[in-house]
Amino acid sequence: MKLLFENWRHYLNEKLMLMPGPKGWGLYRELIAKAYADAPAYDPEAASAFENLGPFVDNMFKKVQSRVDVQFVDEEPYEDDNDMRQQVAETGVLNIWQGGTTHPIFEPEMNLKFRAVHDYMAHIQAIGHAGTGFDMKGEIQAYNTHLKTIPPSSAGALFTEVLGQAAFFLTPEYGYFPEQKIAFLPGFDYFNIGVVDGYDIVEKELIKNETAI
Repeated sequence: MKLLFENWRHYLNEKLMLMPGPKGWGLYRELIAKAYADAPAYDPEAASAFENLGPFVDNMFKKVQSRVDVQFVDEEPYEDDNDMRQQVAETGVLNIWQGGTTHPIFEPEMNLKFRAVHDYMAHIQAIGHAGTGFDMKGEIQAYNTHLKTIPPSSAGALFTEVLGQAAFFLTPEYGYFPEQKIAFLPGFDYFNIGVVDGYDIVEKELIKNETAI
């Protein structure tokens, strides 16, 4: 188990492809948010990729429970990621908001387990316990961490669950927790984060490729 947790930290140190700013991660976030908004609520062809995440979530949730006492609560429990890390360090309890659990594939319990795994493994345990933030960079790092532990065939599902929802929430045009969808977001490389169809990466910024069809 120790090796598994160490590997999670290692994956978060991988080099990111874009820089902060409106033509870097800012534009990337906006493109993902729009793709999420435009995605169908349920695409039958994507369903199996989401279903296959279940065993991973169950397995990792058991490991998280061996480290902290996970409790599900009715209100948002933390002001920000630093508040969460501090309270968990002091109490040994990880509180998870249990609202908004309606999901086309996951039962409410599975959806809550997914949140607990995401928060502990990526936002608390990662990078030598320094953790990652709730901003887009932090969610991208969290996604990169999760990606190494699931079947490649489920990468599109994880991208939608983690980056799709986070981008939608963090983009001012939308700015609220979205309907959870069963769909792939086309045009994005699920393994090389930052790569988008129709755009070139020039000096760590996304530049629209006018010759792309």
